[in-house]
Amino acid sequence: MIAVLVVAVVLVFGVGVAALVAGRRSFLTGGGSVPAPDPAATARARSEAERAIGEARNQALATREAVHEEVGLRNEAVEAGEALLDERERTYRDRRAVFDDRRHLHKKRREEIDERIATVAAERADVIASFERVADLDRQTAAQLVLERTANELAGEHLARVESALAERVGDAEPAARTLIAEAMERQLSGHDDGATRAAPLSLEDLDEHGRERLLSALSVIAEETGMELGIDEDRAQATLRGMDPIGREVARQAALEVVDRKLQAAEVPSLLTRTRGSLQAHVRQRGEQALWEMQMEGRPELAELIGTLHYRFSYGQNALLHCEETGHICGVLAAELGMSQTVAREAGMLHDIGKSVDHDVEGSHAIIGGELLRVLGASPGIIHAVKAHHFDEEPTTDLAMLTICADAISASRPGARRDTLATYLARLEQLQTIATRHSGVERAFPLQAGRELRIFVRAKQVRDSQVPELSAEIAREIESEMQYPGMIKVTVIRETTATATAPAQIAAVQEANRRRANCGEDDDRAGGSVTVAERDEEDADVVEIVDGAAGISGGGDGAETEHDVRDSD
Repeated sequence: MIAVLVVAVVLVFGVGVAALVAGRRSFLTGGGSVPAPDPAATARARSEAERAIGEARNQALATREAVHEEVGLRNEAVEAGEALLDERERTYRDRRAVFDDRRHLHKKRREEIDERIATVAAERADVIASFERVADLDRQTAAQLVLERTANELAGEHLARVESALAERVGDAEPAARTLIAEAMERQLSGHDDGATRAAPLSLEDLDEHGRERLLSALSVIAEETGMELGIDEDRAQATLRGMDPIGREVARQAALEVVDRKLQAAEVPSLLTRTRGSLQAHVRQRGEQALWEMQMEGRPELAELIGTLHYRFSYGQNALLHCEETGHICGVLAAELGMSQTVAREAGMLHDIGKSVDHDVEGSHAIIGGELLRVLGASPGIIHAVKAHHFDEEPTTDLAMLTICADAISASRPGARRDTLATYLARLEQLQTIATRHSGVERAFPLQAGRELRIFVRAKQVRDSQVPELSAEIAREIESEMQYPGMIKVTVIRETTATATAPAQIAAVQEANRRRANCGEDDDRAGGSVTVAERDEEDADVVEIVDGAAGISGGGDGAETEHDVRDSD
C-alpha cells in the first residue's frame, strides 16, 4: 500500500513539474510577460492529474489484493509444512519408542546369553576336569596324543590319496608321457663326441735340467697371463695347467703345446698368447654362429660369442654346448608333440645353460646368471623364466619352464652323457648310505645301478608298515636337498616280516585211532563177511577222518603216516 501511495505522489509531482516547465517556456518565448492562466489547460491538467491519481489508486488496490492473496498462499504452505513436520515428529517418536523397546529386549536377551555362556563354560570346565581326573591326562597331553595318532594314520594314506587325485585329474598319462619322451630321445641322433680337446698333463720325464727349467719358466708365464694355476707332480714328472675360465684354459693349453713343440723361451710367450687369443676368439665366434644357425635362431654377436664359449665348458665330462644343443632339440620335439611353439621351446632349451659361459667370473647360480644375461640381450620373458627355473632357483610356473626341465634331465641322464671320477663316484655312494642309515630303524642300505637306486632294509620291530612310505619320502627329500647328482635316484624301503609256528605231534590220538580200527576189523572178520579192498579202504578213510577230527589233526606228515600205518595193519 505504501508503495502505491509513493507512486501516486511521484506521478502528481511529475505532472506539476511538467506544467511549470511548460509555463516557463511560454513565458520565455512571449517576451518575458506572464500570461494569464488558461482555464482549459488548467482543467485539462487537473483531469489528467485526477486520472493519474485514479489509476495509481486502482493499481495500488490491485497490488494490495495480490499481496494479500500471496500472503494467504504462503501462510497455507507454512501451515501445511508445519503439519507435515508434526506428523514426522510423531512418526519419529513412535519409531524411537519401538527402538527403545527392542533395545531393551536385546539387552535383556544379551544378558541371558552371556549368563548361559558363562554357565556352559563352567560346566565344560567341570567336564574337562572330570575327564582329566578319570583319564589321568591333562588336556594338552591328550590333544598331542590325538594329533600324533591322526598324523600317523594320514601319513600312511597320504601316498594313496595323492595317487588317486592324480589319477582323477590326469588319468593314465604315464604311458603316453613315456612314449613321447622315448620318441624325442630316438629322434636325437647326435653322438657323444663333441670334438673339443681336453687339457692333458705335460710330461717332464725326457727333459734335461736346462730344458725342464726353460719349459717350467714358459709355463709359469702362461699361467700368470691366462689366470691358470700351474701344478707340478714330481712323482709322475708331469706339469698341469688348471683353471675355471674355459677360454683361458684353452689358450693356455694351445700355448703350452706350441711351447713344447717349438721349444720357445719365456720371453716369446706374450706374443704367442696374443696370437693364440686372437685365433681362438675368432673360432669361438664362428662356433657360436654355427650353433645358432643349426638351431635356427637369431641373436646379437654377443650371444654367439657366449654360446661359442660353451664349447670349452664341461660338466661331469659332458660338453656344455653339446648338452645345450641336445636339450634344445629334445625340447623342440616335445613341444611339437604337445602342441606348443617349437621355435620358442628350442630356443629355451638351447639357452638354458648360457650362464655357464660366465659363471667363473660372476657370483651366483648359472641359471640366475643366464636369465639376467638374456634379459640384457633382449630375450622374451617366457624364455628368461624357463632359464632361471630349470634348476628350481625360481618356482616354474609355465609349461615352457617344465618342458625345459624335462629336456635338460633327459640330456644329462642318458647313458654315456656324463661321467665321474672314481673318487666322486665312491663319495656319492658313501653319502647315499650315510643318509639312509642315520634314520632310526634302518638295518642296511645298498646303492644300486651306479647310485641311481637306493635299496633300504628296515627292522620290522622298529618300523611299522604305515611308516614305510613316510620314511622313503623323507630319505628322498634329504637326498635331493643334500646331494648333487645327474638324473634321478629311486629310493626303495623294504620291511620283511617272518612268522614261525610249530604244531606239536599228537601221538596218543593216532595210536587210539589205530586200536579202534584194528578192533573194528577183527569184529568184521568174525562175522564171516568178506570185504573188498576198495570197501576196506573207504572204511579206513572214514575212520581216520573221524578220529583225526576228534583229535584235532588237519593233514600233514602225521596224517599221511597214520594212513600208511592203518593200511599196513589191514
